[in-house]
Amino acid sequence: MTIVVGVLIALFGLALALVGPRVANTLSGRSSGRFEASNMLAFRLVGTVLVILGLLYATVGG
Repeated sequence: MTIVVGVLIALFGLALALVGPRVANTLSGRSSGRFEASNMLAFRLVGTVLVILGLLYATVGG
């Protein structure tokens, strides 16, 4: 069960890292666009961290 949860966390992080910048671009298009670069970086960073944590959780266990 730990492996399944870890893989699900990793997949969620991967989706966040891949789709998040597009969402940030869409949302910043409505406003002035001042935070577009930082939003994209934040989504990629959080997604990458979730992938790493998910894989660690799947391999090492809770």
